[in-house]
Order: sequence, then C-alpha cells, then structure tokens
Amino acid sequence: MMKKLQAVIFSLFLTNSLSAGEPDRGFATLDWTVAETLIALGEQPRAVGDVESYKTWVAEPKLPELVMDLGIRLQPNPEQLWTLSKQLNAQPLVFINSSFYGQTSPMLEKFGKVHLVDFYKEGDAWQNVVDATKQIATIIEKNENAEKLLNNYLQKIAQIKPLVADFVERPIALVQFSDTRHLRIYAENSPFGTVLKQLGFNNAWTGSHNNWGFEWIEVTQLAKLPNNTRFVVVKPYPYNIKSALQHNTFWQRLEMAKDPLVLPTVWTYGGIPSAQRFAEIFANALINGGDKW
Repeated sequence: MMKKLQAVIFSLFLTNSLSAGEPDRGFATLDWTVAETLIALGEQPRAVGDVESYKTWVAEPKLPELVMDLGIRLQPNPEQLWTLSKQLNAQPLVFINSSFYGQTSPMLEKFGKVHLVDFYKEGDAWQNVVDATKQIATIIEKNENAEKLLNNYLQKIAQIKPLVADFVERPIALVQFSDTRHLRIYAENSPFGTVLKQLGFNNAWTGSHNNWGFEWIEVTQLAKLPNNTRFVVVKPYPYNIKSALQHNTFWQRLEMAKDPLVLPTVWTYGGIPSAQRFAEIFANALINGGDKW
C-alpha cells in the first residue's frame, strides 16, 4: 500500500514539474557521490540508492524530498526500477554510476541507459574528481555548471585559507573509526587530503593508501605519527567509540588524544560538494571548536 501511494505521489510530482516548464529528465544513480554532484550541478536526481543511509553518511546536500529509494546500492530493487521507468513520459531513464557499481549495469540496462564514471582510480585523486564531475556535466548537458562549481569551490578555499593560517603548524591525521580498534586514515592523495593541502596543512600520514585515498590502521599505529599531530575525526562512527577510548590505556597516553577535533558528518568518498563542505566544517571546528564525542 505504501509503495503504491509513494508511486502516485511521485507521479504527481513529475506532472507538476512538467507543467511548470521543466524538462522530462530522468536521471538516477545508485552512487551517493554522483547524487551529490548532480544536485550541485543543478540536476535533481529522480531516484537514488539507499536514501536513508545517504542521510546518515552524506547528510548534505539534501536529496529532493520526493526522491525514490532504489534500495540497496549493490542490489537495486527491480520493482522500484520498473515503477520509476514507467513514470517518465518523453525520455528514457538514464543511470549515472561510478564503476564500483558496474556489476548492476545488466539489470539497470533493462530500464534505461547506463553511464559509468570514475571518481576513484589510480592517479591524482583530485584530478579524478574534477574529471568525473565534468563527465557527469556532459551527460546531463550542463557543462558550464561544472566550471561554475569548480570555480566556486576554489573561491571558497581562497577565502578559508587565511582564516586557518594560525593552525597549519600541526600536521593533520584525518580519520574515521570503523570500530573501537580500527580506523581509516586519509592520505594526501585523497580528495580531503587535497583540501588540507590546498589550505596549507601537512598530512601526518605518509604511508600507503588505496584508490580511495585511505589506509586501514589499528589505533596503536597512531603512536608512529608526529607528536604534535592534530587528530581529526569525521562522523559518523560506532556509538561506543567514546566509552571504549575512555577505558583504553594506550589512547589515554597518546598525546594527540588530549585534544581531538571531531567533525560533523561529511561524505569522505564524495566529490566537489563534499570537499567544500569538509573545508567549511574543518575551518569552523578549528576556529570555534568541534563536535563532542
């Protein structure tokens, strides 16, 4: 019953949009990085994979209120795909995903055209993000918006850089906890690592990393980082992290544990929108203090 009601409401939404003079465009994605990029480029996605988890892990930019949830990102819901494909009158449904979701292409091709882009691959991480953004802009025929998005980002970095100049003497260890003992630490050749570099900071982690720009490490490996390292934690993380660290003898003796900087949720695998959001919340935390554990 709820699914039928959602379909009716979504159909009315499309009808109202068309009557207001908007084109009948049916872009959808399983990939949250593509979703945030579409929104930033001025194209509201009709459907996105795992909408509720997007709200937890990405948060901003917010998805359209009536966006359809395609279900698990690596196993999209065929019923939802069929419903969505029947709600577009003039143009076929177009899926834009990163290659990480390439295995879903055979299913998606039954309902519309599929484009694959690569945000994360070997090479310069930031250039990969810029190139993928421009590819998406070409697909949706909004090339000028990609240039505006990048220029606005660079202007924002230029505005923030002098505001954080007094904090750059300490190298940054940017991490996300996966459990009480293991965390992802982000290298210089990652999108957020690039943001730190653009703002004038040095990265405390000089070890190996994968195509996403991070390395899995144990908490004990933090002791190998410079003594003056600023420990920056990105939310979300497991609920029991605070209590576990309070009872962790190693953590209590770690110098950087005395003043960790905790940031609100931001998508660490994101594109230009998340990079700009990270720059803003990082600067705000340095100047005004971060979140509580």
